[in-house]
Amino acid sequence: MPTLIHLSDLHFGPGYLSQLGEWVLTEIEALNPDAVIISGDFTMRARHAEYLAAREWLGRLKRPTLTIPGNHDQPLFAPIERLVSPFARYQKYICAETDAALQANGLFVVGLNDNRRMLPGGFWSSAQRKWLAAQLDGAPRGALRVVTTHHQLMWEGEMRPAGFWFPSRTLAFLAQHGVELVLNGHTHIPFAAQSPEGIIVARAGTATSSRTRRGSGNTYNLIVIEDKQVSVFVRQYDERSDAFSAAQAFAFPRRLDVF
Repeated sequence: MPTLIHLSDLHFGPGYLSQLGEWVLTEIEALNPDAVIISGDFTMRARHAEYLAAREWLGRLKRPTLTIPGNHDQPLFAPIERLVSPFARYQKYICAETDAALQANGLFVVGLNDNRRMLPGGFWSSAQRKWLAAQLDGAPRGALRVVTTHHQLMWEGEMRPAGFWFPSRTLAFLAQHGVELVLNGHTHIPFAAQSPEGIIVARAGTATSSRTRRGSGNTYNLIVIEDKQVSVFVRQYDERSDAFSAAQAFAFPRRLDVF
């Protein structure tokens, strides 16, 4: 029964809650997931000091980990660098690749950077889509195919913060390549639903930033994969007990056409 911990929008820098960062590490050690997926926004403004703090924290994780950058991981106050090499700092401190793949205990996870230098929201280039298709089509037989990106593929009628461009077209593309689960962040609001194609879309809130939205608090997702079902548990920090605990639970049937 594979399990994932899905984090997003840690935002090292102003507003980072170090006590919650320590709690998340404790949770990961106790829950012992097969993989940890972090879907971007490691920093607040991509400053070197913020990246150094994020790297130190990541170095303490003891589980297989896949990361991708978020829109905040491009330098805001270095416009030339943002235009020429927007992810150089991410690649120096976090991961040399901005698109990555991870295989762990029945899981095949692919992460794609959907951020652009100036445009709001996210999308993948044609080269990224071609690479993604090759990765998914070459996944081990029987593995649950997971894709993670930063911006939300389900907008829920919202225009801000801007989400992934042309999400319906993208979900149809992912369904063609056997994807069962999509993970994203960006809005700081946890969410889970199943698309018409049968793809489960789970969004993680922020576990460690004071920039929470709509009263959702500080949260992350614990995802449990069973033979016929995927469960998404939203774990939320409770100040009174000074601990994370289960706040919401979602259960979705798996796509029978990919078995």
